[in-house]
This record gives sequence, C-alpha cells and structure tokens, in this order.
Amino acid sequence: MHMHEESVSCRGINGSIILSRDKMTVMGMGLSSTRPHDIHFSEVSSVVVERKSVVPFATVMILAIVVLIIVKYNVLWFIVDLFRAERFVTPIALGIAILCAVASALRLMFVNVNIRSGSSLSTMRLVPIRPAKRLARRFSEISARNSDS
Repeated sequence: MHMHEESVSCRGINGSIILSRDKMTVMGMGLSSTRPHDIHFSEVSSVVVERKSVVPFATVMILAIVVLIIVKYNVLWFIVDLFRAERFVTPIALGIAILCAVASALRLMFVNVNIRSGSSLSTMRLVPIRPAKRLARRFSEISARNSDS
C-alpha cells in the first residue's frame, strides 16, 4: 500500500515528469521552459510510452555490413574489380554501420513519453524504459482508483 502513496518520476533529455497522487508536474529543460508546469490529475487524459522502430536503422546497418563484405572480399570480381574502391568505400560503410548501430541501441534503450491534457501535448524524449513504464503504470493505477470513486 505504501507504494501507492509515493510519487513516480522520470527524466528525459528535454525535461522531467513527476507524478504524485493529485497532480503531474512537467519540467522542461534547456531553452524552452525551465519552470515547472503543474497539471491537475483530472486534466490528464493519457500517458503514452512510445517506442520508435529500430527497423530503418537496422536495415541500413545490415546493408552497410553487406557492402563492407562485398568490397573487402571482392566477391563481385567477375563484374567489377573493387580493389581500388576498397580504401574509400570501407571507411564510409563502416562509419554508416557504426552510426546505425548507435541509433538502433538508443531506440532500444529509450522511449518517448507523451502526456496529453486537454488539447496540449507534452513530450519527454529519450526517457529510459523502466522509469517511463513505471510512470505509465502508476498513472493507470491512479486513473482506475479515481474512476472507481
């Protein structure tokens, strides 16, 4: 029971969210807004944890690795000699593969949290998955309890 009385928070790259029993506090970071914005709980219509797809970055990463293999082992020697192209193509393909691997890893480890209240939408970006899910679960618990009252 004590767990239901404590506040839950999560922090993203552009701000943080604190959910307490009767309100949600959204604090922006950076140049946009550093003042806390309180939203009474009854005004919050949804809290959505949004995970971006890793497919585009994973696809490009796989294609870059295929290009690396084709150029490195010159498996298309019967069509074109890639010996001279290797020193130019290899670093480019390797760089693309590394960038896409980093982007895919970020998309696997972080999510966006969207909070809708009335017609406004607040989005916290690059929030670690566990705190984001905990916040959404807590919101759902409080919503269910308030609707029963």
